[in-house]
Amino acid sequence: MKGINILWFKKDLRIFDNEALCEAIKDNDILPIYIIELDIWNQNTHSDRQWQFCKESLIDLRNALAEIGQPLIIRTGNVINIFDEISSKFKIKGLYSHQETGDWLTYKRDQKVREWALSKNIIWKEFLQFSVFRGNLDRNNWSKKWQKNSEKNLLKAPLRINSINLNIGEIPSDKIFSFKKETCPGRMQGGRKKGLERMQYFFSNKLDSYSKDISSPEKSFDSCTRLSPYICWGCISLKEIFKRANISKNNNSRMLKSRLTWHCHFIQKLESEPELEFREYHPFFKNIREKNNELLYSWSSGNTGFPFIDACMRSLNFNGWINFRMRAMLMSFASYNLWLPWQDSGSELANKFVDYEPGIHWNQCQMQSGTTSINTNRIYNPIKQGKDHDPQGKFIKKWIPELKDISLNFIHEPWLLSIFNQEEYEKINYIRPIIDIPISTRTAKKKIQEITKKDGYWDISKEIYLKHGSRKRPRKNINNKKNVSKEKEKQYELKLDF
Repeated sequence: MKGINILWFKKDLRIFDNEALCEAIKDNDILPIYIIELDIWNQNTHSDRQWQFCKESLIDLRNALAEIGQPLIIRTGNVINIFDEISSKFKIKGLYSHQETGDWLTYKRDQKVREWALSKNIIWKEFLQFSVFRGNLDRNNWSKKWQKNSEKNLLKAPLRINSINLNIGEIPSDKIFSFKKETCPGRMQGGRKKGLERMQYFFSNKLDSYSKDISSPEKSFDSCTRLSPYICWGCISLKEIFKRANISKNNNSRMLKSRLTWHCHFIQKLESEPELEFREYHPFFKNIREKNNELLYSWSSGNTGFPFIDACMRSLNFNGWINFRMRAMLMSFASYNLWLPWQDSGSELANKFVDYEPGIHWNQCQMQSGTTSINTNRIYNPIKQGKDHDPQGKFIKKWIPELKDISLNFIHEPWLLSIFNQEEYEKINYIRPIIDIPISTRTAKKKIQEITKKDGYWDISKEIYLKHGSRKRPRKNINNKKNVSKEKEKQYELKLDF
């Protein structure tokens, strides 16, 4: 039997700067494969918009591999079953892939693959996709490790790989998935070529406006990098973006690199504690919120009666992307004002994001819901946010045609029109507010603060900080419980963004 190395593509859909690829070809011919796992794709965090982006990226990757000798092989099914099938035709010398920090199912799948590889005497070599590290980790030294890995040289794609005598397989029909019916006409197109085009456009045309427009729900669509889907699916490596940013002396390049650092910082949390996808950081916040499918649907469909919230949600539904500040506001509104479990609202948002990255997503969901105990918490006021970031109401009118004829005086609070002209207000075909902002805010703040006053709360918070807290250098007196607790207790006061 012919000896080969399996190159298992997961979310590293490129041949440039792919360490697993470069290492796999050193001593054997490779079998490059992508496996579509239905149990993972059929989770409620996944969606057709994500699959379409992935499919386009797979086509791009297959073509790139074909140009150097061997097209991408595609299979659908259980990973171990497919590896067993390959082992009946070839002698597998090694299994090569990137080190994935995915969701709970991919975590458990990797454990099974590791057991399978051991049972077959096959060495599985995993390589860093990001600067996220496995095993026991000292957070005090994380920044140094991150910087060292991020400064490594880019790896060129191989010039040639030998072909393998195996049916390459077809990309399956979309009908095999159980996605909800939806359209996402505004989403970005997948594949490395599209990612490189976007990166070139941003650095050539939009870097100067990056910091100025980053919080605007409308301008950020053009002025932000919009590279997150390409990073998420591995069409472009983080190192490539860093190298490109280093060429520029623009202050905005430093801001961009700082945000890319945060990217890895958050994924590292899930790598260190995979249960954070569904379990609260701090146990005192377990089951404090109430399921409400009616409120969840109103929020998810953009029908809460609060124009800026609904405009942002409808824009997200259409485009599969929205900027960070608006993501935080949407999650804050669901968690505090609607008092919905972060797991429910988080799953709804996850399947809307083409750039759904579990390590970032679930940690942000918990941050914006106030369950971490180590982050400053803010309850975003959607009315103030609208006035700050859409002062003329153009974004609102674009996404809420029901309000296209309302005057600027009432665009952010259409219900106020009833005070001056009840008849005109009743003519507006827009849903009335589903909750009261001031009352729901006060209620949420009171509930959260009551939890922080329970005995033992700050002792647990200290342990969470030691494991997951952000710090560039070792903190002095880190083992002094009083110092840490006082600092975090002050930070934890809920800030109302009114």
